[in-house]
Amino acid sequence: MADLKNEFSWSWSRHRAFETCLRRYYLQHYAFWGGWEPGSEAREIYIQKKLNSRPQWIGTTVHQAAEWVLGQVRRGHYPPPERVVERYERAARRMVDESARGLFRIRPKKSPGFVDHYYDLNTPEDAWEADLQEISRQIRGLFDNRVFLRLTSVPGRIVEVERLEQLFVGDVPVWVSLDVLVSDGEGGFVVIDWKTGRAHDAETVVRQLGVYGAYVVQRYLRQDPGRVEADQLDRVKVMYVNLREETYDTRDLDLAAMRETLATIDTSSARMRELLVDVGENVAKEADFPMLEEGAEACAHCAFRRTCGRG
Repeated sequence: MADLKNEFSWSWSRHRAFETCLRRYYLQHYAFWGGWEPGSEAREIYIQKKLNSRPQWIGTTVHQAAEWVLGQVRRGHYPPPERVVERYERAARRMVDESARGLFRIRPKKSPGFVDHYYDLNTPEDAWEADLQEISRQIRGLFDNRVFLRLTSVPGRIVEVERLEQLFVGDVPVWVSLDVLVSDGEGGFVVIDWKTGRAHDAETVVRQLGVYGAYVVQRYLRQDPGRVEADQLDRVKVMYVNLREETYDTRDLDLAAMRETLATIDTSSARMRELLVDVGENVAKEADFPMLEEGAEACAHCAFRRTCGRG
């Protein structure tokens, strides 16, 4: 088996980390390497990288429920809503229990911990229960959601569900994982993104979905996103569905939006590479990725704050 190699790539989440804090970006994408091995010098950073916040936990659990249901529907099975709620509430409770017992120190990949337990935040029991109720509410709400119900009625048109894929923008590999990609039945495609949090900036979400749109253009329309024609872009729509607020918004892709998406990837990846000491080998040095100033708001909830001496 060949040795794993930390190769450079771009993703929307990587871009957001880079824009938020350079040190966090370094820890999340470089310093953790090899930490999956017990006894590794990077073990603690790897454990921190795998930690969940409670909002992330809600989002992950609801996404997993939606993915599982759509997978069942594509096989011709329609699981009862209460069975789905029970299944994922049980899984969510198990995650909390395993984290509280410190299993993240033994198997951080299979049993990632919570920031709350790692940093001994003494989160009240009623806060956990409120989040569990929110998980159940959003999963139950899937079965009343207009978009989700439409998907279950046309399982043959579902093209992708939570599949990690890659496109290339120039020489930059870009990772994407679409919550759902569905054919519109007329030669076009709709990218659907589930949102579970309290607040989302619409324009930021649309920029993220623009990356997904570029993937669809390259993979399914077999066109270079940088040279695609306006009438071809008309075949791709992007939609984000807020399961917490029970709202959704559909946007068309246009040439201006596609150019902005590709420019973001080009500029962002170039800035990331500029900080490397060896671009070909994707080697970074910690000193080139400074921390934010003491007291910065982003540090307060960062999973790496102990490594930075701010825990």
